[in-house]
Amino acid sequence: MRIGTRCHKAFVLAFLLPSSALFAGELEPIQVCQCGRFLMTASGKPFFWLGDTCWHMFGKSVSENADNQPAVSQYFANRAAKGFTVIQSVIVRAPIGSTAANAYGHLPFEDANTWRPRLGPGPNDDYWDHVDRVMTEAKKHGLYMAALPFWLQDIPPQARIEKEPAIAYRYGHFLGSRYRGETHIIWVLGGDAYSGGRNVDVPSRLTMIRALAEGIADGIAGVDQFDGQADWSVCLMTFHPPGGGRSSGEWLHEEPWLDFNMIQTTTRFRFANWLTVMREYSRVPPKPVLDGEVAYEGSLSLRKDEPQDIRIGPQHVRRAAYWAVFAGACGHTYGHRSFIGWIRKGETYRYGASIPWYEVLDAPGAFQVGYLRRLIESRPFFTRIPDQSVLLEDHGNSDAHLQATRCREGSFLMVYSPQGEAIRVKTDSLRGPKFRAWWFNPRTGAAERIGGPKKEFEGPVLSFNCPTKGDGNDWVLILDSTSLPPPDELRTTSGQVPKE
Repeated sequence: MRIGTRCHKAFVLAFLLPSSALFAGELEPIQVCQCGRFLMTASGKPFFWLGDTCWHMFGKSVSENADNQPAVSQYFANRAAKGFTVIQSVIVRAPIGSTAANAYGHLPFEDANTWRPRLGPGPNDDYWDHVDRVMTEAKKHGLYMAALPFWLQDIPPQARIEKEPAIAYRYGHFLGSRYRGETHIIWVLGGDAYSGGRNVDVPSRLTMIRALAEGIADGIAGVDQFDGQADWSVCLMTFHPPGGGRSSGEWLHEEPWLDFNMIQTTTRFRFANWLTVMREYSRVPPKPVLDGEVAYEGSLSLRKDEPQDIRIGPQHVRRAAYWAVFAGACGHTYGHRSFIGWIRKGETYRYGASIPWYEVLDAPGAFQVGYLRRLIESRPFFTRIPDQSVLLEDHGNSDAHLQATRCREGSFLMVYSPQGEAIRVKTDSLRGPKFRAWWFNPRTGAAERIGGPKKEFEGPVLSFNCPTKGDGNDWVLILDSTSLPPPDELRTTSGQVPKE
């Protein structure tokens, strides 16, 4: 969607739903707020992107319990109950060859060279019927789908769809037309294209992606005219870039169809994704940014110069999430290694994936990223900005790096300490003169008033020692200058969208 014309105050919302609760009706379309930093619903409510990654779900999931996996509805119910808002997956991961068939043996295309969809007459006899069921199941649970039409890295250089962009337009038009009325779909182009001339830095690849975007928008708008023009306001789009701290903004920031930027940090033990977020935050015009792939829980590191006998843990997941969001991201995407390839019973996948997806639904990190969403939504939403200047020291680019965020209007300040290092902050950006202080525990989602229920702090510089210290002992310091609710209550508050 284009930037919204207004933004309302958010109402108090329940954060967690019972696992049996289903969403009734249509989900509101998501769009960019006026300041260009955040996402919101069409009626102006804050929208925090809490994503989960399961790239192969469309092709490998089933709608009913099977010998090697349960029905996909179990997955959606679990993610909705944990507070996730977006599910990221690829509609057609492998367009060519035997691996293109889904779990029912259906192929997506009559001819993979022309990308002409294979459609049967019945409700359960082709690839697209299952795509429909997955889309519907997500909506039933109140979840948005961030859907990639294809994985760009899997399209070989000089494939026919690249040489003839009209094919990309027709495929995009098919998708846009088929899902025209589905307001819960967010379109993600790209897909990890990093090698052998497969990214959009190659002019013909960029032309192909532009054609695909135009086809989707025209299909949604009910237009069929491949002319380089489209009504981009009918859908929300982004681009999944290659890994290693890269961003869609490096190549596409000024593209009219790109509503927000996605970065990919890549799974590793040592990373500084806050640096990439800060770089994208500074681009003009402003666009929201989030990390779409980083620190997959349960994964081996993708860096061969890092240890290969230990796995990414929840502490790495939390560090990636808090660093990115406090640096200015509009949300964050969680991932577990078993979900990337949608591991079914008896299967294995790259970088240590061997546990079936349904056995790791309750991995610690999947709960803990939900606590971050709850924390962000407990404070004014649209006035939140990153601000390292409030810190007297931030420990540079080390794993102990402190990341600060605050309200532009001075109502709160938060600092994330990934290893429990002491925090010294300047308070001149807060309304003052007295402040309430809290420790928020990212591991449990619980908050404790520092100094007791009536204690208040004052002074130009305040120092705090975290309750515990060391690897995995991360904490968030919260200073409130107004009577905001406890940061672990299950509700949200919001302020007005500020003008830039």
